[in-house]
Amino acid sequence: MTRTMFTEAEHAFLAAPRGLARVATVDSTGMPHVVPTGWSFDAASGDLLLTGRDVGSTQRVKHLRAQPRAAVVIDGVDDARGWNPWALVVRGTACYDDTADAIRVTPVSIISWGI
Repeated sequence: MTRTMFTEAEHAFLAAPRGLARVATVDSTGMPHVVPTGWSFDAASGDLLLTGRDVGSTQRVKHLRAQPRAAVVIDGVDDARGWNPWALVVRGTACYDDTADAIRVTPVSIISWGI
């Protein structure tokens, strides 16, 4: 079953951004493009905001103008208890928000583990 709403644990995680996210887009030929990016969470809308330097001039924004979908992974490993990976995977519609100079991803599918 596909989830489109974040759980309480995911909301708590998103409220304190850490590390980088990876965002995947596709170019006009369908070739995947994956890059690391900064991120934050817009609690009012439920969207992820993907940030960085001059986001509006990036290849990923060019791709999103043609194919307005993206996949985002925020992940890591909690070494305190041995090998304990965690991740949040969000797929959704995406657009460039020029007011925020960020890519706004609205979830259509959310999966997480270890959070």
